[in-house]
Amino acid sequence: MNCQEALSLLYDIIDKEASEIDVAQVQEHLNRCRDCAGIYKIEESISRLIQEKLKHKEPTPCFDVLKSNVLQQLDDIDAENC
Repeated sequence: MNCQEALSLLYDIIDKEASEIDVAQVQEHLNRCRDCAGIYKIEESISRLIQEKLKHKEPTPCFDVLKSNVLQQLDDIDAENC
């Protein structure tokens, strides 16, 4: 496997969407190629950071307004159907 092939599979591996065969082949390449291994470490760190930030993200005021509007519309529908 060359660098271009390994890098094309990098995001599938990080997102856990790659096949076991692809993971094994890319891992073998990363063990031999310092440049690709460095890119993998950086991309994996960025992905992990984004996932952590998304887990702890507070809803925005727009979300609260949208939620309130949807709940009000559901209440209105329930009232009409009773």
